[in-house]
Amino acid sequence: MSAGANRIAVIDGLRGYFLVLMMSSHIKFQDGAALLRLHHGEISFVEDAQGFVFLSGLVIGLAYTRTLLKQGAKAMTGKAISRVGELYRLLLLTLFVVVGTAYLLPSGAEIWGWQLGKLAEAPLDHVATAVSLLYQPAYLDILPQYMIYLLIAPLLVRATVAGHGLAVIAGSFAVWIMTQMGLHLPMVDALARLVAAADSNGTIRSYFNPLGWQLLFVCGVVLGTAAKCGRLEVEALLHRRRADLALVAAVVVLVFAICRIVHGLGLLGGTPTGDQFYRLLRREDLSLVYVVNFAAIAYVMAWTLHNALEDNLPAPVAFVARGLHYTFRRPFFVFLGQHSLQVYAFHVLVAYAVVAIDWAGGPFNEMTKSLIIIASVASLAIPAMWHSLSQQREAARARRPISLQTR
Repeated sequence: MSAGANRIAVIDGLRGYFLVLMMSSHIKFQDGAALLRLHHGEISFVEDAQGFVFLSGLVIGLAYTRTLLKQGAKAMTGKAISRVGELYRLLLLTLFVVVGTAYLLPSGAEIWGWQLGKLAEAPLDHVATAVSLLYQPAYLDILPQYMIYLLIAPLLVRATVAGHGLAVIAGSFAVWIMTQMGLHLPMVDALARLVAAADSNGTIRSYFNPLGWQLLFVCGVVLGTAAKCGRLEVEALLHRRRADLALVAAVVVLVFAICRIVHGLGLLGGTPTGDQFYRLLRREDLSLVYVVNFAAIAYVMAWTLHNALEDNLPAPVAFVARGLHYTFRRPFFVFLGQHSLQVYAFHVLVAYAVVAIDWAGGPFNEMTKSLIIIASVASLAIPAMWHSLSQQREAARARRPISLQTR
């Protein structure tokens, strides 16, 4: 368990792992880097963002259910609103650092043109749209999405505690289906016209579609809440006797791994199979391929980690399970996961800095690029340490009046 938050260490470790992968995914060099290819996204349609969003929902479900049961609905809602305010301030700080640096540097628009888009061309003209969360630079768009999810999280938790978890998931799935059918596009178009009318030459920009990606978050919240309040028997779902279900999921993972490798080699392009397959492959909307592949690999991982310390597992399974269990409990991963949103915002700054370094001094050789990548990943400990120390100072201030009164 992680101190103070009563979280399962392996969940924090997984979130930390996904943050490290996000860092590596968002580092860009002029001619790529061999080290960046060491990523599970090379053999699956499951990437860091999917795991991060789902696990964030799971942690919210666990934490907010505890608050609801101990302090009531008002405290839980207040906690969510406070968190949204904290995230908005964090987003604004990151946004102004990135855009301000690009504005002040003579070559800023050239260095970060595609990441910043219109904010690189005329930042002062479009900053209001960015502050209103409708136009986000690359890598920042997950924070506004998460803020939306946080606002609805108390409703999801209360409904699940009341026994309506399946109905919540059904509603989420219905919204996801509507998104896959494009039924949300008239609303998006209307919003874009409003922005264009208010902001000359303005538009909306966000890579992830919140209406599609909410499926992962909502499922995470419902599972976390149901597990915390006793409506879900985790042992029954992940017991060793469920090895047959884990095997079926593993076969699905293998099929998608083959598809991903073939896709990476460019062998599907221009074929009838490829045309059919690519209709289901839209990452921005979290299309069917990403959902099924994630569900399969999530169950395999959950079953494996849950049974990692069991005796009499088949030797290959035990080796993999204990290796994963050991990896995701490493202090570095756990520490990053405990301060995930601060780390996420900081990683954006690092990613932009690496682009500038590569623009000014690149192209680099593989050794230099590897050192830059390792240093970038290691730097993620900085915001985690800063936030941890801030929490400790706040806790000390909260205790001080009590200690004075007892003297």
